Amino acid sequence: MPSFTDCFARNQGSLTDEQQHLLHKKRVAVIGCGGLGGYVIEELVRIGVGQLHLFDPDVFSPSNCNRQLNALMPTLGQNKAEVAASRAASIHSFSKVTAFPVDFRIACEEESLQVDVAVDCLDNLQARRDLAALCNGRSMPLVHGAVSGWYGQVGVQLPGTDLIERLYPQRMTENSAPSVLSFTVAVIASLQAAETVKLLLGLPSSLHNNWMHIDLKDTDFLLNER
Repeated sequence: MPSFTDCFARNQGSLTDEQQHLLHKKRVAVIGCGGLGGYVIEELVRIGVGQLHLFDPDVFSPSNCNRQLNALMPTLGQNKAEVAASRAASIHSFSKVTAFPVDFRIACEEESLQVDVAVDCLDNLQARRDLAALCNGRSMPLVHGAVSGWYGQVGVQLPGTDLIERLYPQRMTENSAPSVLSFTVAVIASLQAAETVKLLLGLPSSLHNNWMHIDLKDTDFLLNER
């Protein structure tokens, strides 16, 4: 079997040995394991995060195949969190990945949500608000991402702040299912993974308590002016 050093050798130069081993000690919850979640999980496992807790009650359907990494003909009808955990286990053995095929709100009193960072890969407004409130109640940072067509946004809510409330006020209502494109999902998820790693390593970011709008049609990355 390859060693820990072998698996993460190409991280060296961008990460120090100390940072690599620190990531191995950290726990992340990914809430939603479809489009954004599939890529976030993939990238966090490949960079060496030690524990991932995956939450999603949904199963893969044919309409997921245009953008969701783990939506394949053989996985249709299977739970998204369980499929993602199985794929993660096939990458290497240094990340412990546990699937929770339930709504995160069902498990909110359990140790499964006692993590260092939560990643919002949801597609439901009320669920996002509920997750943001849960994270604030536990003094836990939240990395937010959302996608619609060619456009997306990424932000980081630090404990005790109100980013999600500002982005999704109560007066906002749910719209019909938006168009979602594969490359937009991959870009937003990669930014979420990067912000998660910064939080785990204690690195600064212009997205802390802030957000960025991404327009891939006109190739425009616009950081919100505070």
